[in-house]
Amino acid sequence: MRPLIDGDILLHELGWSGGFKDKETKEVLLMEFDFVADLLDKKLTDICKEVNASESPLIFITNSEWIQEVSHRLIHEVPDYYPLFRHKFAVTKPYKGNRKNPKPFHFANIIVYLDTHYDLVISSDGYEADDELCIMQCSDINDTVICSRDKDLRICPGWHYSWECGNQPSVGPVFTDELGWLELNAKGKVFGYGKKFFYYQLLMGDGADNIPGLPGFGEKTAYKLLKDVGSVEECHKLVKEAYKSKMEDQAKEYFLEQANLLWMLQERGKFYGSKILATETSN
Repeated sequence: MRPLIDGDILLHELGWSGGFKDKETKEVLLMEFDFVADLLDKKLTDICKEVNASESPLIFITNSEWIQEVSHRLIHEVPDYYPLFRHKFAVTKPYKGNRKNPKPFHFANIIVYLDTHYDLVISSDGYEADDELCIMQCSDINDTVICSRDKDLRICPGWHYSWECGNQPSVGPVFTDELGWLELNAKGKVFGYGKKFFYYQLLMGDGADNIPGLPGFGEKTAYKLLKDVGSVEECHKLVKEAYKSKMEDQAKEYFLEQANLLWMLQERGKFYGSKILATETSN
């Protein structure tokens, strides 16, 4: 089993662990990078242990203009940068337009450390790390496990693991088929995997990425609509009907916009309902 690890999450989680705000002076106190590197090594060792890894992990991060600026510090070649393809699909609201996304002090140092000590994959062709993770897993579904705290990746078939972070417990490893399932957790929040979770997100949207979904749908309504559905085709039919009812003549266009923002690529160049290459969307 080879762990496929979401490095975007690690960059921020471990990066912010390298600085602490003094309770009295409110001054930000920075830790030496050796402290952050030790935390990172321990985190990766723990993840590999939890998923019974038999191979070394692959760590994926999203290419960006910022990474291009620090590429001279990296040992391995950095792919050319293309703007994220999802920005082209986002018409209703800017994709991730609600994020300030500041970088922690040791952000670049962590990238260099990962490049030097681990197998690091930097995304290409306007894809995000999430897409590269899903594409890799779909090519070897039984012998890889996606390790991330990002719920969006749970639509990808195969093994999944979420590591513990703060008050959030670890989840898995757990295997999902194409359809997947929805469930309510102890706090009454919807939790899911597979395409059933993808269609749930099509109704709910994703506030973290500024994706609105279908107006007027709440968690409970979306959950009740899809939880007992027994096929991907039926999920598609029900959600499509909901879009038609709400959006009328704009339903198809709006549906495809939301679907391509939420869909995790499972094959290079193959988007939801299209086969447009990511590099072409940047022109």
